[in-house]
Amino acid sequence: MTTLLIVDDEKAVRYAFERTFGDEYTIQTAENGREAVEAVDRNVPDAMLMDIRMPGMDGLQALAVIKKTHPHLPIIMVTAFADSTTAMQAMKDGAFDYVSKPFNNDELRLVIDKALSSSKIQATLHCGCGNPWNDVTENQECIVGSSPEVLNMCKTIGQIAGSDLSVLVTGETGVGKELTARAILQHSTRKDAPFMVVNCASLPRDLVESELFGYETGAFTGATKQRIGRFEQCNKGTLFLDEIGELPLGTQAKVLRVLQDGSFERLGSNKQLSTDVRLIAATNRSLEQMTRDGEFRLDLLHRINALTIAIPPLRQRLTDLPDLILYFLSRYGQQVSPPVNGITDEALKKLSCYSWPGNIRELENTIRRAIVLAKAKVLTADDCILKQEATLEVDFEQVVGKQIDKLFQGDDSRPYRHLISDVETILIRKALDLCDGNQVQAAHLLGINRMTLRKKLPSA
Repeated sequence: MTTLLIVDDEKAVRYAFERTFGDEYTIQTAENGREAVEAVDRNVPDAMLMDIRMPGMDGLQALAVIKKTHPHLPIIMVTAFADSTTAMQAMKDGAFDYVSKPFNNDELRLVIDKALSSSKIQATLHCGCGNPWNDVTENQECIVGSSPEVLNMCKTIGQIAGSDLSVLVTGETGVGKELTARAILQHSTRKDAPFMVVNCASLPRDLVESELFGYETGAFTGATKQRIGRFEQCNKGTLFLDEIGELPLGTQAKVLRVLQDGSFERLGSNKQLSTDVRLIAATNRSLEQMTRDGEFRLDLLHRINALTIAIPPLRQRLTDLPDLILYFLSRYGQQVSPPVNGITDEALKKLSCYSWPGNIRELENTIRRAIVLAKAKVLTADDCILKQEATLEVDFEQVVGKQIDKLFQGDDSRPYRHLISDVETILIRKALDLCDGNQVQAAHLLGINRMTLRKKLPSA
């Protein structure tokens, strides 16, 4: 049975907790912060409820000590004194949540359930805290890290996973948005139901709607048989729309409708169908800015961001780099002979000084390439070849100068317009080259949307 440690200096309070939750959890108790620290060292509970104001070592002091040795243990702070400063300090020091007396037992039970869910997620982290790295298989994907950013993200996943509300996952390309979506799924009530992934950026505009909602026979040229769309296939399950910002406005309206009342029609049909789908959406763009630019519906944004998880880029949590490197070594290091299972300090320093524009995906590819190139059982700095950050550095003075001379020497009646077009072509070609032909990444690098880039591609 799940173990709950109750820490309070009042015997009556400890007894009340035991009576209320004793049938659901195995209850352990401690009278003060010092006893709490000792109890955790002896036998780590699944979650803690700890009073703040206690004689001797108070709750905040005990919290700080316990979090140093057990960073993933969810601790709910309890107090009879509503003090925003104390609450902020408790959360800053790593408390899972903060509740004030008197509290409703059902509400407290909900907080405990969320804490336990978060604890289960954090237990899957391979963060160098004693978990056996060699147990990780090549196909096993995990949220890795012990930085405050990662632990806070896992806490949020634990809090929202049990809800059926839509979730918006934001972050740069390569940070692990789909992995986060799968973590939400695995701790949700729909984990055994269908889960489907649709990358909105990879679908042609004229096929997006049929992919999501399906079509009837004869709905358009080539529709020789009925197709069931993803929303219909995913009934009772979870649908992950990656890069939702790339959806055309017309399709956005239909997605909004199905989120509002669960109803939709296949293309070529007037028959109204219904579905029960939890939506997890992801984007590497600012949907708020897109709404201001008229590229994304504000009402849809309000519908999909009921719950939001912002994943920080790798450069903002470089303390997780050693854990991530060991994780990738454990996944891929056994594929070569002799196996590669370590990294030199020099190589680690080199990787730590890089800003990782491609985030975790770039790190993974870097380590996999280094493993193949390695001449020993540990990676060296020479093995770790880094791709320099993409920039749009172009010698425009030289390029424009040549174009101006050519235009003015001829009989062109509109040299300015043609010059701007030529410079635009150079920029687009440069961006596509840097992004290996990926139009979404090139558009992001240029600071324009993909549709604008596509309109300009014929001239490129």
